[in-house]
Amino acid sequence: MSCQNLNWSGNIKYLASNADKVPESGGLYKVLRNDGVDGKLTRLYVGKAANLRNQFNFHLSDNEENECIRENVRNKECYFQYALQAGEDNRHAAENHLLETGKYECNTQGQ
Repeated sequence: MSCQNLNWSGNIKYLASNADKVPESGGLYKVLRNDGVDGKLTRLYVGKAANLRNQFNFHLSDNEENECIRENVRNKECYFQYALQAGEDNRHAAENHLLETGKYECNTQGQ
């Protein structure tokens, strides 16, 4: 699975009111943080979801178990990006590729 063919969305600020900007489709997503350095965003997390909107909302909820994501989304300026990807096998392969080729502060698997 080549991740170079993924078409990433623009940045969607982590606010509950922005949930309707995220589709209910399956795909991959990134959680990014604005550290105010040269306009660059820090990669916090990459994941996959069968329903991207549900995942966006989950990260904002009290049920979020990943403390790193929960604290950043609540206390920092964070953004969500997504790329639509059909099929769980395709999403899994693309997620693995992204984890192998990049560092994400809040991902614990494989690092």
